[in-house]
Amino acid sequence: MSYLLGIDLGGSSVKAVAVTPVGETLGRFNESFDPDQRLHFAETVRDLVQRVTSEQKQPPDRIGLSAPGLAARDGRLIAFMPGRLEGLVGLDWTDYLKAEKPVTVLNDAHAALLGEVWLGAAKGFTNVIMLTLGTGVGGAAMVDGRLLRGHSGKAGHLGPVSLDLHGPPDVCAMPGSLEFQIGNYSIGERSGGRFATTHELIAAY
Repeated sequence: MSYLLGIDLGGSSVKAVAVTPVGETLGRFNESFDPDQRLHFAETVRDLVQRVTSEQKQPPDRIGLSAPGLAARDGRLIAFMPGRLEGLVGLDWTDYLKAEKPVTVLNDAHAALLGEVWLGAAKGFTNVIMLTLGTGVGGAAMVDGRLLRGHSGKAGHLGPVSLDLHGPPDVCAMPGSLEFQIGNYSIGERSGGRFATTHELIAAY
């Protein structure tokens, strides 16, 4: 059976879903990796692709990969991602995975929005704004049925919006950004070391 494999590379885990061309889910997968170990994230993605191929008894017809950072214009790699996942920038996933067809690479928020438009909460809509919350903060926008990318791929990225000009800089050197104010990565600093994750803060509340 022909199927597609969507992979989401997060700050410390890789999530994946195998689906039919019409969106029927064949399998969901979630594997953790050590973000401090260089290219462990890439090895985890490769192993996950091999696992799915084995379970489905054939390779996926196409692979799409979403990741933090700005995707290159040709859609083969992440071109800019400061401060996280050393080795991600410039990694050509088609070559790394030895895929027969090009692996499409998108910013994670852009990919999430397209997924919601295809099968999720935004299905049937042509004007949509999305805010993604996790290790950092991402964003995406669709206007008149077209995903906004901008000249450098930054269009719709809401995380770097500055809320406090006197606040500490985030990974993009933006002072007091939305990402710093509500991103999971900064909860330790924002809570004076009381909490390591946003989940811990919510549980305490």
